[in-house]
Amino acid sequence: MKVHIALSMLLLATVPSMARPATESPTVATTPALSNQEAFEQMARFTLAMEQVRNFYIEAGEEVSYETLIDGAIAGMMGKLDRYSGFMEGREARGLREQTQGRFGGVGVVISIEDGQLTIVSPVEDTPGWEAGLMTDDRILEIDGRSTRGISMQEVVEQLRGEPGTPVNLKIRRPSERSTFDVTLTRAVIQPRTVQRHRMLEDEIGYIRITQFAQPTARMLREELNRLMRQNPKGLVLDLRGNPGGLMESAVDVAGLFLPNETLVVYTKSREADGRKEYFSSGRRHELELPLVVLINQGSASGAEIVAAALKDHQRAKLVGQTTFGKGSVQSIMPLRDGSAIRLTTAIYYSPSDHMIHEQGVAPDVPVSMSIRNWSRLQRSMNDDWNWREDPQLSEAMALLLPGSATVEMDDTSDEEDAD
Repeated sequence: MKVHIALSMLLLATVPSMARPATESPTVATTPALSNQEAFEQMARFTLAMEQVRNFYIEAGEEVSYETLIDGAIAGMMGKLDRYSGFMEGREARGLREQTQGRFGGVGVVISIEDGQLTIVSPVEDTPGWEAGLMTDDRILEIDGRSTRGISMQEVVEQLRGEPGTPVNLKIRRPSERSTFDVTLTRAVIQPRTVQRHRMLEDEIGYIRITQFAQPTARMLREELNRLMRQNPKGLVLDLRGNPGGLMESAVDVAGLFLPNETLVVYTKSREADGRKEYFSSGRRHELELPLVVLINQGSASGAEIVAAALKDHQRAKLVGQTTFGKGSVQSIMPLRDGSAIRLTTAIYYSPSDHMIHEQGVAPDVPVSMSIRNWSRLQRSMNDDWNWREDPQLSEAMALLLPGSATVEMDDTSDEEDAD
């Protein structure tokens, strides 16, 4: 069995299943005989090294077990691959299954390891991490007094997850402010609303924000679009900033609300015999066919990038903001006989126009810079005195959608892509 993770990174919060079982085992491409001979030679070299360690290494007068040596060898092998691949011992593999199948306590941050540093991609709204003011690009230096230098994703999950109501202490470095500070978070069972209630801005322009992609997100968005339609809007701003992704199927369903049925939304390439897999919109397109602008920033990842790229490629929306994070790969969990597993990158996402999302991101049609600090501050003020005019990216989106604007026509393909 293998499991595909359609998530941008490990989400340390409770969300619906972040993985799906594959219907069949991967088909391995034919390997040339010469490569087999090379493999045998290298395996012989490895076996000799292992036996030398077993026979001559001494510490406290005890032998090193074969299990310990093999675990270390597999971990080292996975460490030579990309940052999303890794080895999980039995306990860690069980923890991942719990993450993808059940409920657990977490702190509500999406994380990645960037240049060897544990980095927050995005906090999830209405979670302990969000309430504590954590931001995109914050670096977690310590967890409960233990340094995160050289830490693996599995160790991070183990240390940050726990019983709801229990505390976890973090030391944070914020590069944007050149500051370091301590924060204590209380773990919680986190089930945030993924689609915010719509708002009507001036000039009859609607605004909806999607915070992540979970099972009910497309249904919730359809309901909000139905409510919005009763107010006769003339345009819509769909905000995907700070959205870390989630279920790929959910992202495809969301894109399908704005695209004709059977429209290509995204495809993946792998090394399997039938290496290209395509995902199409399905179901009923929403009746609200308005001019559309999508807001993106460097905290938009995975599923958010799939939606943004599809709407851009099909000329259904203009993108405003900053180039997205660039997480466009699929990780497969492949169990080993003893209960351990390897997490292996097995496929890469591509947009309908053949743009590779991974490590490149999705560039806006209209680049508008905005610091993560200012964006986070404005997001936190939305329930109080929110003044959308202070948001330069949203202001630009409004300008594109205002009646009489030359840029309202969404099928204009004359604009060139600009990276921020």
